Amino acid sequence: MPDPSKLSTATGQLGPICAVTGKALTFSEAIVVDDRFVCYEAYLEMTGTESATDSREVPTSLVLE
Repeated sequence: MPDPSKLSTATGQLGPICAVTGKALTFSEAIVVDDRFVCYEAYLEMTGTESATDSREVPTSLVLE
């Protein structure tokens, strides 16, 4: 059970406050790192991870045969 002092309803739903940025989150947005709720941006900053996908150009029109 989260600490009630670290919860917010600023987004219209009950959810945690990011321990790093102070941003109000919903529970579906929050990521738990070392028993703290953090937002995605703070998670990337804390862990130093990057996206696992490669970006590539997608043709503007698809050719259907």
